[in-house]
Order: sequence, then structure tokens, then C-alpha cells
Amino acid sequence: MEAKRVSLRALGAEDLERTLVWVNDPEVTRFTGTVYPISGSEHQLWYQELLKDRSRRMFAVVTSEGKHIGNMGLKDIDWIARKAEMIGYIGDPEFRGKGYGSEVFEAMVEFAFERMNLHRLYGIVYSYNEPSIKCVERCGFRREGVLKDHFFRDGRYHDAVLLGVIREEGSGT
Repeated sequence: MEAKRVSLRALGAEDLERTLVWVNDPEVTRFTGTVYPISGSEHQLWYQELLKDRSRRMFAVVTSEGKHIGNMGLKDIDWIARKAEMIGYIGDPEFRGKGYGSEVFEAMVEFAFERMNLHRLYGIVYSYNEPSIKCVERCGFRREGVLKDHFFRDGRYHDAVLLGVIREEGSGT
């Protein structure tokens, strides 16, 4: 799965150290839902469970130079209804806000529709994460609703925006 400047490859054990840093980075967790600090042993256990779970697939986001800069994946894959929730982030601060997220998101959408034969993709984005909402909308997703008081962060409840796309409506798919 390739875009102009990035590609997706299987998330491997060699990616876990960087991923652990990112899942404990407040600038990342502000948008991902991770609440508690994650220990190395918890992270290893998560990875081992991920390898066995047919309802989740995670990929490393890698630049054309081979640098691992983030992770993208699908969770709650429903193989009967052919739908999944897209999740991901650019973890390396040097690469945030420069369009890498849009490129890899488009590559993931194409992979999910064309290779996995999924019918529907959706995402749940925190309402205060306007850059991600715009990125997802550029990839053909439409706002389907607002999940009121969906999560608790920084001492208060926040809404989340539900966005989705059907294969036939997707970006060029």
C-alpha cells in the first residue's frame, strides 16, 4: 500500500519501541483515546493479542526513505457486513501537519476497499480535531452524526464526529 511519500507495511516487533513512545505521548493520546500510561509489558501483550485478532489489522506508516512515522489500521472488522473502523496517527512530530496523514489515509481506504473487499469504512474523530475531520472528509467520508459527550478528556466531556464512506462513494474507488 503506497502513496507518494509514504507506504503501509505490516506492523512488526521492530516498530514496537517507537509505537510505545507515541502511545504515551500526550500530543498523540489527545486524539487517540489512550488514557493511562502504557508499560512496555502491556504494550508487548497488546502486540501479541493483535497478531491473533482477525478483527484488527495494524500497519506501520513508513516514508519513502524507510522511516517509521506512525501507525494506521482497522479495528472491529466485521467480515460478514464487510465494514471496519479506521484508526491511526502520525506519531513522529516532525511529520505532523504536512499531508502525510492524508496520503496514508487514502492508501488505507484503497487497500480496505480493493484488497480486503470491505463495503463500508467509518471513523470516530474527536470534535476538537478539525484537521483530522477535514482529512477524512477529503478522502470521501461524510459526516454521519455527532456522538454527544462521547469521551472524557481534560476534566470534561467532548463530542465525537462519526464519519463514514461506502465503497462506491469513496475517493476514486
